[in-house]
Amino acid sequence: MHSLPFLYRTHAELFHSVSLEQVYATILYYLRDRETVGQYLKNWLDYANKAQAEFDCHPPPFVEKVLKWKLERLTQVEGVSK
Repeated sequence: MHSLPFLYRTHAELFHSVSLEQVYATILYYLRDRETVGQYLKNWLDYANKAQAEFDCHPPPFVEKVLKWKLERLTQVEGVSK
């Protein structure tokens, strides 16, 4: 198993704005208050899922236009390939 400092160093280019100390602090916070962090993540996921459902039911006009255009293109391609 890799150590946290090893993983941090090997992936540092992906997380250039986060220091190793911040990583440790985040893990420590989670370990000390798992219930609060878990509830926060649950609430965030609930919000994100509701927002996605709302977006899917009522997309902005631009998105509707793009989806319509995509469907028309797929229909044309399928008609040509038959």
